[in-house]
Amino acid sequence: MYCKKCGAALPSDGFICHNCGALMSKEQIDKQNNYLREQKKNDKRVVLLSEKYNGGVRRDYTQNDKKEGENRFLGILFIGGVIIVLIIIAVIRVMV
Repeated sequence: MYCKKCGAALPSDGFICHNCGALMSKEQIDKQNNYLREQKKNDKRVVLLSEKYNGGVRRDYTQNDKKEGENRFLGILFIGGVIIVLIIIAVIRVMV
């Protein structure tokens, strides 16, 4: 949808044009509400309050987040192993 006053694209989650500040018409608000109702029926995505009120920046929480956590754990495990090996080598050198 576009603003009837300035022609800019209207936001999908508000009733005011971000470009000129004009209010949407009753028809536009009704159309937007119907669209949002349909989206909520089909949307299984988690929305945080910070996403809802921070200017429209959104992030989908999917399986990638789980993989990132697993990768972080493996990285920490690898670094810990390297540190242990270095400590063992240092102790052996001191003893010899």
